[in-house]
Amino acid sequence: MKKIRVVLILFAIVFSSSAKAQFRQDRSDAEYMFKAEIGYMPYVANLGHEGDFGYYINDLRHALGINLINGVNIKQDFFVGLGLGYNFVAKPSDISGINIDAGWHCPMVFADFDYRPLDVEWAPMFGAKIGASYLMANTAYGNTLKPYIELSTGVNWFFRHEVRNMERNYMSLFIELAFAYTQQTCFIPTRIGIRF
Repeated sequence: MKKIRVVLILFAIVFSSSAKAQFRQDRSDAEYMFKAEIGYMPYVANLGHEGDFGYYINDLRHALGINLINGVNIKQDFFVGLGLGYNFVAKPSDISGINIDAGWHCPMVFADFDYRPLDVEWAPMFGAKIGASYLMANTAYGNTLKPYIELSTGVNWFFRHEVRNMERNYMSLFIELAFAYTQQTCFIPTRIGIRF
């Protein structure tokens, strides 16, 4: 009988320890997260000079963009990841009609950061992207690799905020306004996105 009690006590201790370990694993401070963003990037200004390499064609001023980002969320507040993006740069009339042949294509690769300082359902967020863009254009200003730099601010909506402390990567939607510089040109990206 004593042996059975000892076995039961050992079993309870092992089960309790594994349950605690599983709970700690589920509540890891660093968790995988995926982000998808889509947005519109109005032109602001060219900072280069005509004849320099890089984007300088004045009649191609706006862009539609999509970004896919894989990364790590740390303590549900800070995100760091690597992303791939694509921008279709064209005249506003060509963008509204999605005339792919009339514009330029601009793939990007970047490091992505964002921070949500408040643990509330509608949380402010601040972010940055740092990387490179390649403008695919058969002109003297095209086919160039240039730095991509962006600073952003926005609002993040945790639409399942009531389960925030019970789940790991709880989903949220966000909208952001940014200031971006690439190919000697400044843009004001406006995006919506989802994280999960």
